[in-house]
Amino acid sequence: MKKITFVLLSIFILSGSLWAGKLSKINLAGLYNEDQFTRPEKMVFHTSASISTVYLNINLNDLKYNSTDSGTAFAEIKIHYELYESWKSKNPIDSANLVIMDYQDLNRAMLRTFEFDVKAVSPGNYLLKYTLTDAHKPENAIIDFIEINKSSKNSTQNFFITDEDGYPVFGYQLPQGENFYILFNDTDTDTIYIRYYNRKFPLAKPPYALEKEKIQKFYPDSVFSIILNEGKSEMLSLPFHGIYHFQADLSIPDGLTLYQFDDGFPEVNSPALAIASLRYLTTNIEFEKLLSYKDYKVAVDSFWLIRASAHPGRAKNMIKRYYSRVQDANKLFSSYHEGWKTDRGLMYIIYGPPSEVYRDGDEEEWIYGERGNPLSMRFYFYKLENPFTQNDYSLNRSTTYKTSWYIAIENWRR
Repeated sequence: MKKITFVLLSIFILSGSLWAGKLSKINLAGLYNEDQFTRPEKMVFHTSASISTVYLNINLNDLKYNSTDSGTAFAEIKIHYELYESWKSKNPIDSANLVIMDYQDLNRAMLRTFEFDVKAVSPGNYLLKYTLTDAHKPENAIIDFIEINKSSKNSTQNFFITDEDGYPVFGYQLPQGENFYILFNDTDTDTIYIRYYNRKFPLAKPPYALEKEKIQKFYPDSVFSIILNEGKSEMLSLPFHGIYHFQADLSIPDGLTLYQFDDGFPEVNSPALAIASLRYLTTNIEFEKLLSYKDYKVAVDSFWLIRASAHPGRAKNMIKRYYSRVQDANKLFSSYHEGWKTDRGLMYIIYGPPSEVYRDGDEEEWIYGERGNPLSMRFYFYKLENPFTQNDYSLNRSTTYKTSWYIAIENWRR
């Protein structure tokens, strides 16, 4: 288990908003930038009716360390956060600046978890905008958003997952055999119910395909329960691949959902998965031929090398770029199934990161090119109601995308 260190942050300076317009007008393309200097994992736990604790898990190797006069190397992280009521808000209801110092030593962990409290009163929903900057390299900065949902006492952020040592577990995808505990903030609750679903979902369809999407029916394969002691479960693990939905009350859909995907997720670390994700680039006949190989690694290599036989170096670059995007899609867009299978994952893999991204409530707009340019491509994704996740978006498909799609596919294949 990776070592994670907690550092409690203190508020340095209260300040006003640095943004005068609506949040929906901010270009969020940096969130999907393949070259973003760091991509923190994030989590929220409602510690009380008025306080929510935000956790950020940062890769320290992404930071620049400078040396002091005594020779000790240290990094300095600055976080400015603003709390809003919605994407349409112009002015924050709370804001603060935080300063984090990390001193390098031989035993330091690669990842470190930082936490800070935000005043978010229930019931209500909020939006936390934060800017994270490497003070020793100010051009390294990111803007990100975290939704804080306090409209229900049983929703995801009322649960907290820890490892055997009590450190937070980030992400909702847990590998087989990893032990964990679940904490529920209502310590009077003594039973949590779990609905288990063993499902395989189809891949996203091309953006021009207008056939009616199949409605997924979520009937559990089994239902069981676990006992809580003062809000804490016994040690748990996920024995099978699938979806595990934890609920304090079976009469309402809210709860915490954990997933177990392919071994090694989110990385593409098996030839079988490498072949599966090639489905976007192949015809039916080509894909069936790949599946007929006894050695899937040979099949994958043959697909790429045939298309770059005169330039083997190009084949290596294409393989690296394609599977890097598959992996990033898993990290960015996973919902109740792997990110590379989703609509946003599909577009990210084939077209690459968009030039501009805007969110407005339950809609996300991607632009390839410049806003206002009639030659630019625009894609609209809409958030779907889903009992398991807030990260489920569907593409508004159109036949107008057909030409650009085939051009993009051909660019990968030639």
